[in-house]
Amino acid sequence: MDAQKVGRRIQEVRKSRGYTQAEFAQKVDLSTKYISNVECGFKTPKLNTFVAIANALRCDANLLLSDVLDVTTQQESGLISRKLQALPPEEQRRILRVMEVMIEEAKRK
Repeated sequence: MDAQKVGRRIQEVRKSRGYTQAEFAQKVDLSTKYISNVECGFKTPKLNTFVAIANALRCDANLLLSDVLDVTTQQESGLISRKLQALPPEEQRRILRVMEVMIEEAKRK
């Protein structure tokens, strides 16, 4: 597992929730230094600590692991598909054209 990617995602969600490291550390009953080490990828939390972090952030654990799980890509694709369906047909076609160009470009790499 890439601890740096998971740590960055935890940091990103923490900040989006408006918590400082100190506030968040207090919320999950951990030290600020530990939270910093997790966010920098120096430490990987044990499962029960990871669950406490996800619960304190009020987010799905898959979100925190989205950069390291293959299955998450499939879930995100489904979410994008549902969001796309909610748009008017004209916007759907425009976005699909952009995605097709990006896919073709990725295939060339």
